Amino acid sequence: MLYSTASVFALLAGVCGCAIVFGLPGIWFMIVLAVAHELFAGWWLGIPGDWFSWTAIGIAVVIALGAEAVEFLAGAAGAKAGGASTWGMIGALIGGIAGAIGGTVFIPIPIIGTLAGAMLGAALGAICGELVGGGRSLKDSLAPAAGAAGGRLIGTLAKLPFAVAAWLVLVVGAFWR
Repeated sequence: MLYSTASVFALLAGVCGCAIVFGLPGIWFMIVLAVAHELFAGWWLGIPGDWFSWTAIGIAVVIALGAEAVEFLAGAAGAKAGGASTWGMIGALIGGIAGAIGGTVFIPIPIIGTLAGAMLGAALGAICGELVGGGRSLKDSLAPAAGAAGGRLIGTLAKLPFAVAAWLVLVVGAFWR
């Protein structure tokens, strides 16, 4: 009975985590829930908390780190594909992170605010990088900016397979011990 409860918990947490991966840190949401369950279930619910394998949680963390790296570096790669200099790529990376945070705060529409902010931030960051460090004109920095925005979008969409993989690892960790 306890293992089936943990398995249902893992399935539901994973569905929620995969659903919010585009706008919020859904993979980290799944991991935090699994860790919180392992640490506090016995104390809070009065039942043993050893339902998830710590190995499975560790693998999920590695997958989440890979997803974050792909998402953050995709904006810089898109800027590079658009002809950006090193300064434009650095600007796209910093702008994408700042834009995602700002979009979440100032555009309070789930998923859309974060995604729009990340894309706009990556584009503006690439423009600033090209203007300041790359020595380009505004007109010449538009192609790297478009590449940065597109790269950031692709990077965010690329997180879904990572989220599904982390979810599957946690489900397997809950079902088979």
